[in-house]
Amino acid sequence: MKKLTYKARKESDGGIFHIPNRKVMEEDLRRLPKGNYTLTIEKYRKKASTLQFGWLYGSIYKQALYALNDAGYEFTTIDQVDMFFKSLFASKELLIRETGEIRHVPASKSEFVTIDHIAFVTSIRDYCQEYLNTYITDPDPNWREKIKDGIT
Repeated sequence: MKKLTYKARKESDGGIFHIPNRKVMEEDLRRLPKGNYTLTIEKYRKKASTLQFGWLYGSIYKQALYALNDAGYEFTTIDQVDMFFKSLFASKELLIRETGEIRHVPASKSEFVTIDHIAFVTSIRDYCQEYLNTYITDPDPNWREKIKDGIT
């Protein structure tokens, strides 16, 4: 059975939920077969944007690649830098029941909500400043104009 998902908004404490497509939701619920169901309401969190990932891959990882290699690492690609930082700052613990061993598995950045992405980037920038003596620059707010003018 397909999972049903609806967006709603609550505009004030003690107020009611506003469901933009309430009639569609009610009709979908009526069509469900007889049985027991679980309804879950969770706060909506915005996923990290392509601009955020663009800054990560286009600027932060490039600067970190140079800094890591200056410190003696032998990374050759951005993907290697990505795996390195995911293992440090975005890994999940996985229990292997047969052996009792705990493994660290890199998390998927595509699942990051905006706040997760901000924390991940901050951790990388702090690491580079503290251990690699490199300051990762802030994103340039005028980057679009520079591309139009042919300045990179």
